[in-house]
Amino acid sequence: MIRHLHYVALHTHKFIKLVSLHWIWLMSIPVATSLVLLANSATGGLIPVSDWTWLDIVGEGGFALFSVFWMMIVLATRKKGHTTNWLAFGFLGMYVACLQDVMDEMFLIPTHMHWDGWVESFPIGLTALAIGLLFWYREQRQLDHYLGKRAPAFQNQPQLNDDSLLPSWAGLVNAIDQAPNRQSTLVLLRATPETTNQPPLSVSDASKLRFLLAEMLLWNVPESIKVFHLTGESYALFCSTPIAQEQINDVVLLLRAMRFHGEKRVLASHLHVKACTVLIEGVLSERALRDKVQCVQKTLSDECDGIRSRHSVTDVQVA
Repeated sequence: MIRHLHYVALHTHKFIKLVSLHWIWLMSIPVATSLVLLANSATGGLIPVSDWTWLDIVGEGGFALFSVFWMMIVLATRKKGHTTNWLAFGFLGMYVACLQDVMDEMFLIPTHMHWDGWVESFPIGLTALAIGLLFWYREQRQLDHYLGKRAPAFQNQPQLNDDSLLPSWAGLVNAIDQAPNRQSTLVLLRATPETTNQPPLSVSDASKLRFLLAEMLLWNVPESIKVFHLTGESYALFCSTPIAQEQINDVVLLLRAMRFHGEKRVLASHLHVKACTVLIEGVLSERALRDKVQCVQKTLSDECDGIRSRHSVTDVQVA
């Protein structure tokens, strides 16, 4: 429980820090709210509380709050720029329009005044949001083209490893469940940096290394093979069809050929890599799959960790 609260507090602090970079748009929210309240109180009369339609107030007020929340999410996930400005202005326009809807339930504006109707519709805000979404769509198309194999991992995948940005255990279980046949291949990999005459990698270096390993795996396996990051130095390759042993050997050799230069390290770190292939036949429960994977991971860990010499490809085994 304490760990969960610490996790929530840490990410909340990070969210606030990112949003605070767009302080101009943050200031626009109270300014817009003040202007709407001032305009309604100056031109209209207050309706008795007994005549308020609370259902409309709650619904329209909730829409206004959600518009601000969506705006915060956009600001926290984007850098400053014209696309961000269009999106933020669009959400701000939605907030102002919904806020005016709430004010109409509290203030009676004379019929000869039409400014409240324009504020409620706020076509400028809706137009700005549409333009921002068009720019955002163009960005996503370009990112999808640039990232290639990275894009599917981010789409509809809520749980990604913080270091490698690869799907984790939940993604692997989901991929196995959705496999079209029940004769799939799971390759478990363990890549451990050697520490011969060198101190262990720092936390930042270990995170950077895991990201580089993920990139190497993603760009050097066929499209039919999915890559997952299970825990620490443990990775997994999954394919709904058999994987040729030569392909596994190529991946192992590729990772062993990597040289990683960490901060304040004179020599580059080599990688000790072991792989084990698990053939999945029939239906496996998540617990049975977890037990089998943990057993293989323990074997690979015992063989990898603490070993300084680099083994040949013949160490790849099939279980």
